[in-house]
Amino acid sequence: MNTSPLISVITVVYNAEKLLETTIESVLEQTYTNIQYIIIDGGSKDGTLNIIKKYEDKIHYWKSEPDKGIYDAMNKAINVATGDWVYFLGAGDTLLNVLDNVADELKDPNCLYYGDVYRLDLLRLYDGEFSAYKLAVSNICQQAIFYPLSALKKYKFNTRYRAMADHDLNMKVYGDKAYTFKYLPIVVANYDGDGYSETNLDYPFYEDKLSIIKANFPLNVYLYAYTRTQIAKRIKQDYLKKKQDN
Repeated sequence: MNTSPLISVITVVYNAEKLLETTIESVLEQTYTNIQYIIIDGGSKDGTLNIIKKYEDKIHYWKSEPDKGIYDAMNKAINVATGDWVYFLGAGDTLLNVLDNVADELKDPNCLYYGDVYRLDLLRLYDGEFSAYKLAVSNICQQAIFYPLSALKKYKFNTRYRAMADHDLNMKVYGDKAYTFKYLPIVVANYDGDGYSETNLDYPFYEDKLSIIKANFPLNVYLYAYTRTQIAKRIKQDYLKKKQDN
């Protein structure tokens, strides 16, 4: 692999004029320079476009138009990305000056590399190395992941899932024998932690989750996830019954 791979950094945004500038500056202040910066705006009605235009001479591609949600915007960005690797950074999140160090690790074109983020809402790092069991029940923070562009071109984000399409995609890439995962003990970004997926339940995804796990993980991992799901359902049922009885 190229020792200075092109990294496409993607920010999708909608009505985030108070958050976006800090995010943009964190990308532009990287000492690593082989970056393609892409911003996809969902047709903001506030001052977001003014901020984008302020920096447009340093942004390689930007577009503003209505979309069908976060993952539709991300798919649009994937369509124009040309980097060897793709990194997603949300408005309000800040990329630490780590791309020099990360780029040294990006050696396998069929490997999804990921590190940690510092979650500002929890005031702690999230969330270390993921085993198959861990990935089946929880997700790697998207702001910690460097995707090979080929994986994103192959799978894209399923826009049926409004909040958890990244978890769906990560599980499908995990299940693809063409790709591997590697953990880097590097804190990549400060993550705001109050994003769409944190505050919205994605019912279609949770209805499909066990079937996605079954299709992409070994049987023992599926049984582990299934058991956890059944226990969680039982606990919820008992809680609701006690609440009704009282």
